[in-house]
Amino acid sequence: MLTLADFLELDAVREAGPEVAVAPPSPGAPVRWVHSSEIYEIGPLLSAGDLLLTTGLGLTGADAGARRHWVRELAARDVAAVVLELGRSLPELPEELLDEARRAGLPLYVLHRVVPFIRVCEEANGAILQLGARRLRTVDAVLGQVHAALAAGGGVAELVAAAASVTRGPVALVTRSGQVVAAAGVRDQRATDRLLRRPIASAPVRLWDLDWGAVLLGDGPGADLPGLELLADRLAGVAAVAVGQSGSGSAGDPAAPLLADLLADTVPGTRELLLRAGLADFHPPPTARVLGLAATAPDPRQVVGAWAHAAHVHHLELLADRVRGEALGLVAVPAAPDRGDPAGWLAGVLAVDGAVTTVGPAVSLPQAGHSLREAHAALPTATLLGRGTVPSRELVLPRLLADLDDRGLGQLVDDALAPLVSWDAAHGSDLVHTLSVHLRHGSRTETARALHVHRQSLYQRLERIELLLGRSVDDPASHEHLVVATAAAALLHARDRRRSRPRRR
Repeated sequence: MLTLADFLELDAVREAGPEVAVAPPSPGAPVRWVHSSEIYEIGPLLSAGDLLLTTGLGLTGADAGARRHWVRELAARDVAAVVLELGRSLPELPEELLDEARRAGLPLYVLHRVVPFIRVCEEANGAILQLGARRLRTVDAVLGQVHAALAAGGGVAELVAAAASVTRGPVALVTRSGQVVAAAGVRDQRATDRLLRRPIASAPVRLWDLDWGAVLLGDGPGADLPGLELLADRLAGVAAVAVGQSGSGSAGDPAAPLLADLLADTVPGTRELLLRAGLADFHPPPTARVLGLAATAPDPRQVVGAWAHAAHVHHLELLADRVRGEALGLVAVPAAPDRGDPAGWLAGVLAVDGAVTTVGPAVSLPQAGHSLREAHAALPTATLLGRGTVPSRELVLPRLLADLDDRGLGQLVDDALAPLVSWDAAHGSDLVHTLSVHLRHGSRTETARALHVHRQSLYQRLERIELLLGRSVDDPASHEHLVVATAAAALLHARDRRRSRPRRR
């Protein structure tokens, strides 16, 4: 990169006796190209970073206002500087040019001795071309190492490492939401965070018209800023190929295969998960909690559609599809004051009529497969109990008891709840269910709300339960025994209901 300071040190420029009339904000400002022209209308023909050499011949017939306009037009084009040779056309620097250049912040230099502009242009632009050639050689060196690494069976990690080894600066490949897939040249997490916040150069990685992520480059002695920008753009194209090869390698919908592999626990690691999640357009923020979803319904497509609608309403990242006749999904829940319990909150917003849905535990993205498997493992129990939409944690005990046969479950119920079972059978009441709901909610107010009864009616039921059991339902010493027994009773009731259901022909 040729800077203004470098330009002033060129032999041809030094021979011309340069003087700073309006100093640039930084002598390190880059010069893209050096032009010489005497036409007044040169402004629209220049680009940002260009430097203009002129004797001022085009300004000799212009009045002060026109000269000010000429300066403003050059400043609007964001040229690097104007270099004015004093002599026959302009024996001295016009005051209006100096004043307007200061107002516009346009760097302005004057030359006191005549030197052919062709010499200045050849020397300056030759230096610029040499620098450009060096950048291209650096980029070629990086891409050569990257292609060699990929040809040897490497993936995105090797791609990033090869780039960092040449630039000697930090390099990272991230998904659209900022999840780091691979990084090299960073000393610690603080350096990684700094690269994510303020990369020197970056370029988007796109696959099949999908904005998958980006290549980020930090400063290093192996390349200057324009070189890093060029390198980032070239690396992004190679990274897109590497990501596609590491992921599904196909432009088809990658959601269902990824969910199936997570369910089977065959995704080999976090990097593979991040790659394939990005390909499936699932970009959870790094701080979000990810929860697995599983549902069974007559038409799983309706469930997936309902999940998509809820995700849109609540601004959530969702990955969902049908897998082997069921609806499976991952949803990312960002932290929020009303979402301290992401699983409980999701269970309240994902209810779908006619479907049984389970919500796995809230985990980080690398543990997404665990949450999905927990949700799916709880689905048969939730279906048996007819629980609607429920966090999988509420089904841990029923899942454990499900291994017992009816006799074993019945023994648990008789040992703890025989008086209640007898009373319900004789009076057509539902004291066992009332006790189960109360044990689950803990609060009499919440229990009454869940049972849709007045609090006074609930108090009467609880008094009857305590009288029959001979102890308080809130006694901590009896709590575990009663929880297990009511869960066993619910399983027995569900099994009886399933056995009595008429078979379809």
